[in-house]
Amino acid sequence: MMILDPGMAILDLMLAPSRRCRPLPAFVSRQVVAADRYFLDLRPAADGPLTVICGGMERVRSDYTISRDAFPYFCVEFVAAGGGTVSLRGREFPIGPGSVFAYGPGLPHVIRTDRRRRLRKYYIDFVGRDAATRLRAARLAPGVHLTVGRPREIEEVFDLLQQCGRAQSQHSQLLCTQLLGVLLTKIAERALPTDGGDARAFATYERFREFLTAHRQRLTSVDQAAREFGISSAYACRLFRRFDAVSPYRYLLQQRMSLAADLLTHDRLLVKQVAAHLGFADQYQFSRAFKRVSGISPGQLLGR
Repeated sequence: MMILDPGMAILDLMLAPSRRCRPLPAFVSRQVVAADRYFLDLRPAADGPLTVICGGMERVRSDYTISRDAFPYFCVEFVAAGGGTVSLRGREFPIGPGSVFAYGPGLPHVIRTDRRRRLRKYYIDFVGRDAATRLRAARLAPGVHLTVGRPREIEEVFDLLQQCGRAQSQHSQLLCTQLLGVLLTKIAERALPTDGGDARAFATYERFREFLTAHRQRLTSVDQAAREFGISSAYACRLFRRFDAVSPYRYLLQQRMSLAADLLTHDRLLVKQVAAHLGFADQYQFSRAFKRVSGISPGQLLGR
């Protein structure tokens, strides 16, 4: 008869029997009401290639407090819901949905949940000779806390890590290591500026960019888009100069031509129909715009 560890979380008990019998490593928190975890390599070479140790998702108890003077691996944690605080090197930060923070060997840290808004968070532990370098490149050196825009995109990468890690296949380590690289790059892409004014400007930029994407079919100019969104076109241009590699006009045109390609290839509309759908004067004006963005004509896209 198997004796269950009373500290094991609900979802831990749903794992395959062979994995349920293994005791949880000492560094894994028992202060959770539900957890979905995977373990890949608990005896890695610290000076070897980037290696994922384990990862998971945790819904914590109202008394959740983690206080460590050190940790054997590098770790990235992401808050999907709830609230609390994290202390890194003695500096305390509030955390909530979209918060990301990292710690590693020799770095004291304390994580606490708000009792009324219990944390739901993801984590991934890893080692490797270039682990610290990879974290710094993602603007997430151990001891750093930041907030990301579009947190759902980060959560989707973590969910994919969960799927690959739980599979326990011969490819799980390789897939999780590759996804760790994707995760760090995505965090770097979505990290919000830490300055308050910059953060507000960045939030406006992201909302305006989403507005351009959502209404790309009918928007024909940045002036029109900015006016409807409630900002000046000059401010829209300043936002894109500050936070993007292209102008708002170029971004809008790219989005419109992406939609055009879908209409041509998936909906099988004629070139003149797509031109009319997107508000171009005629198919020739549309074709010139399409080629300027994609490098090929609509006819070439369709193999004509």
